[in-house]
Amino acid sequence: MKTSYLAIGYACNQKCRFCPCSKEEASYPLVSGADLERTVQEILKDDQIGHIVVSGGEPTLHPCLFELLHIITSRGIQATVLSNSEKFSDDAFTERLLSSAATKHLAVITTLHSHDSQEHEWVNQTAGSFERTMKGLFNLRKNGIHVTVKHCITRLNYRDLKNFYESMNRLFDEQVDFQLCSIDYCGLTEEDKYNQMVVFPKIAPYLEEMFDACLLDRTNGSRRHVYCINMPLCSADPYYWEFFAGRSEGYASYAAPKSSGVPGLSSKVEKNTGTFAGECAKCKVQKICSGTYQTAFSYFGDQIVAHYPED
Repeated sequence: MKTSYLAIGYACNQKCRFCPCSKEEASYPLVSGADLERTVQEILKDDQIGHIVVSGGEPTLHPCLFELLHIITSRGIQATVLSNSEKFSDDAFTERLLSSAATKHLAVITTLHSHDSQEHEWVNQTAGSFERTMKGLFNLRKNGIHVTVKHCITRLNYRDLKNFYESMNRLFDEQVDFQLCSIDYCGLTEEDKYNQMVVFPKIAPYLEEMFDACLLDRTNGSRRHVYCINMPLCSADPYYWEFFAGRSEGYASYAAPKSSGVPGLSSKVEKNTGTFAGECAKCKVQKICSGTYQTAFSYFGDQIVAHYPED
């Protein structure tokens, strides 16, 4: 099954400090519902597409989101919405989602920057957003929507990974997945790049502490899926590599708004993640490592990774 990526607009109701979308993109005109439908029809000309990631900006701000999800899920295609889930705190909004989409083919991935509301809102610079997002996620779960809580690892939060895991573990049922991810630095100022920079081998003790808590929960019967994406294997001892997703094939196609407000669709998508450093080239596990965002290597080079020696 192939996956396609569809950004439906760059408008957002939050102001995340490490958002990869530029201010220029946020000002692009709204993509029309007709153009979105035409784009989906083009994507689905590839009959191997079984999954479409719907993103933004914040996709719940687009007035045609529900119609779009109906088109996708009514064909049996899986739709994963990348959303901050604030809008789902509105019961009527969530009801519209449920009446539009085939929920068995629908999933939502939402980033929580911290288990602490103040820290979360410091990152997204949006007062009250933590409470709205949490209510939105609980609304989705109450109605049977599959949810993944995503946690972007940065220089500011990696020492608190175990506390984040344990807090989320108490709040969410075990059918909610936890995803850990590095960040794409393309939207950051020069100062913020270094403020957020992660040196992956340095986070290993904290990541492993969190994995140990997860493994202990598994011995007590937990079936929660916890996994890392866009995180190089030098982030943890090989004992913990079961938590790391393998190398991604990337997207079969990629669609995103242009400055004209019309989506551009490409079927030749260059991967923006991988093992691009000189250190990676020396590493004996490079072929199975997913690496991280290309921007991380562009800005910081070999200092953020460490190869496993050949001997």
